[in-house]
Amino acid sequence: MGKTFTSVGITDALFNAPIGWFPEERILKNDLLVSVYATYILSEKLNGDELNATIDYMQLHQICEKVLKKEAKLLETAAQEIMDRALELFPQVQSLQVTIKKLNPPVKAQIKHSFVQLNFENSDEI
Repeated sequence: MGKTFTSVGITDALFNAPIGWFPEERILKNDLLVSVYATYILSEKLNGDELNATIDYMQLHQICEKVLKKEAKLLETAAQEIMDRALELFPQVQSLQVTIKKLNPPVKAQIKHSFVQLNFENSDEI
């Protein structure tokens, strides 16, 4: 019999964070859009309509909020910490995607945003 996978997440949550390669970016901060998508195997426990049977997207947002308050030079550093914390909090996750978009990056070109995306897949459990 097949398995039912459920995805839960947040899309384009706006944060103003001290992340950037240049010191000015860390002082003035950058506007970032963060998306986190977590996929897990649907459990029979979900029939009880309980939040602890799923992945709480508000907790995903809180993880992002905590990580993005800290100063960092690279988006990759923040994305990895978000991923690590989410996987620790939700061990049932089969796959996880974290995307951070930097709005108006400091480049001499017209770019809507730059981005970093990390993908995790627990192929042992599927």
